[in-house]
Order: sequence, then structure tokens, then C-alpha cells
Amino acid sequence: MSGRLRLAVVGLGGIAQSVHLPLVSRRWDLVELAAVVDVSADRVERLGRRYGVPAGRRFPDLDALLGAVDDGLELDGVVLATSGSHGADLLRLARAGLPVLCEKPVALSTAEVDAVEQELRRRGRDPRTAVLVGYMKEHDPAVVRARQELAGTDLRAVTVEVLHPADDAQLGFARLLPPAQDVGPDVAAALERSTGEAVDRAVGAGTPALLRTLYTNVVLGSIVHDISLLRHLTGGITAVDSAAHWGGTPGSLQLTGEVEGGARLHLGWHFIADYPDYRETVTFHHERGSVQLTFAVPYLLNVATELVVTVRAGDDGGEARTTFRWSQQEAFETELVAFHAMVTEGTPPASGLAEGRADLRTGQRILAALARSQGTELAGEAAAH
Repeated sequence: MSGRLRLAVVGLGGIAQSVHLPLVSRRWDLVELAAVVDVSADRVERLGRRYGVPAGRRFPDLDALLGAVDDGLELDGVVLATSGSHGADLLRLARAGLPVLCEKPVALSTAEVDAVEQELRRRGRDPRTAVLVGYMKEHDPAVVRARQELAGTDLRAVTVEVLHPADDAQLGFARLLPPAQDVGPDVAAALERSTGEAVDRAVGAGTPALLRTLYTNVVLGSIVHDISLLRHLTGGITAVDSAAHWGGTPGSLQLTGEVEGGARLHLGWHFIADYPDYRETVTFHHERGSVQLTFAVPYLLNVATELVVTVRAGDDGGEARTTFRWSQQEAFETELVAFHAMVTEGTPPASGLAEGRADLRTGQRILAALARSQGTELAGEAAAH
């Protein structure tokens, strides 16, 4: 396959409105928007009209989209940006033979990922080139350069600090549509039930509500980006020694542990509603200096990540700092290009199903450590941690 991909965007919330739909429109040379799907009829109609999708290609759910594919609608791939777990939808898309760019996390339980992989193999498809997991930071040019700078170094310590304001501070620029008011109670209840069942499998049905919320909204809703980034740059988090939570919900979460090779890890994630702006700083200290990445608001396209490389300036004890920025390259856009290459050329993405599954296991280790700090133990898949 070559040329433009005919894509459906499934789930028209904040990430679709601020990132995916504008980028599909921008990259007209690679993709075209063939269909839109959302449980809100108002949202589907308004965004469908805005992006020129004919009325007959606006659908209320994934089953309706796949029914249209069976009736002749030509699709080459799907951007899956729904809330909750993506596992059940990924399984349906695997059965339909459609490649997927799946927003993080890939699912909420490893059992869901296993089911998708088994279905793909049963149909003779390579799981490595069926799903790209949407970790846009892996596609950031600053991260690409950081990986080069870290190659061959002996890491000593890694620190991560995330300062997370309320969503309005991150998404105000996007002028999102108002929250959907036309989703029926039966649909909402079914979505909530599906998510609850996935969380039950992952951490146990009896897990306290706070821990369940931290698992879905903080660990897999935000920190999973750092989990994937550390896997991409260091080989991953190999141990979680301690974890603590304070400050209400979502509050603050701190963990200590180790990354591959033995370097110590300290990660702090802090929801501060009135903090001026989103800021995420990831620093790697090694035997010759430091490599630091500073990420800005993730939804604002073409805001450059800053990379600072610190080394000795010479034998006189001086220090040299080099700052890199790439304002003309957008990580989400490079991710879309990688998805195009996966579909048209069979190029495995940086993160697929296997990597997404590994990150789920790491997230479960973090929650297990957090549960122990509160005097409880997890069940389900996380019990092994």
C-alpha cells in the first residue's frame, strides 16, 4: 500500500479536537479524514461539518463504523482516541483487519492486550505492525537527540518532575466544544461498566476507590508517558521501591526505584490546579554530565521541547551547556508519519502492543507499591507485584 491513508477518528474529545483532527487536516499529503465516530451525536455533527466529513460517514459508535466498512466504506486505519480502556475496541478492530493509532494507555489490563495479540496471530497478522501506541514523546526530535546523547553513558540517577495544572490551563487555546450533554444514560453506564471490569482484572474488584482512580487517571492517564519515555531512553523502570500519595485527589504522587542498568529513579507528579502552566522536566545524570528534557503543554502543537546537554568544557574545570530546540518539528505529527509508515511499509513503531503491555505492568508495580504504603495489597494482575 502507498499514498494517502483513509482514516477514521474514533472518539472526538479533547485530544482529537486539539491534535488529531487538525493534524489530519494539515497532513493532507499522507492522510484524509474518511469518517468520524463519537457517542455524542452533536459532537459528531459539528466536527463532521467542520472537517468536511459527509453525513453518511458520521457514526455513533464503532459497531456502526465497522458495519459501514462491511457495506463498502473504504478505510485504511483508525485513530482510536476514546476514553476508558481501549482493549475491547482494539479487539474489534483487529477482527476487522484495521491498523490502529491508539492513544495511551493501550488498555487498562494486560489480559485485554493478550486477547488482541492472540486475535491478530489467529488471523495471520503481525502484532508488531498492527497497533501504534500514542506516546508522542518518543517521536519528539529532542527525545531522539537525547537518546543519542545518552548512548554509551553510565547513568547514575534519573529524576522526573511533572507539574500538572487543571485542564483549562492546558486546553483553553483549543476552544473545545462544550462537554457532551446528549449521551444517553444507558451508553454512559455501559462505558463505565466496561472500564470498571478492566480495572477489576488489573488491580482487583476490592481495591479502594482512591487507588482505582489513581491507577486510571494518574498512573495510566499521565505518568504512563514517563514510563514509556524511560523505557525508550534507558530500557525501562526495573524496580519500584516506594510510592506515596498525598494532597487529595488527584493530589501528588512520588515514587523511587531503579531503571535498567542500576541508576536510581525519583519521580514526582503533582496536580496543582492553579499552577501557571504545565511543566515536565526529565533529567539524566551520567559520569560525564547531564541530559535534561523540559516538555511544555502537550496539546499545543509546535511548542518545542527544550533539551539541555551539560558537559565539562575542558581541563580547567569549566562547564558547557548546549540548548537544543526544534520548533519546526511536532512530535504528534511525526507520530502520524510513523503510523503511515507502519501501514504502508510495515515499519514497526517505537511502541506497539508489546511495549504498551510492558508499560501496563510497570504501572501496576507502581500502584502495588502505593497500595502497600497504605497498608493494603492489590489483587488481579497486579497481585504478582
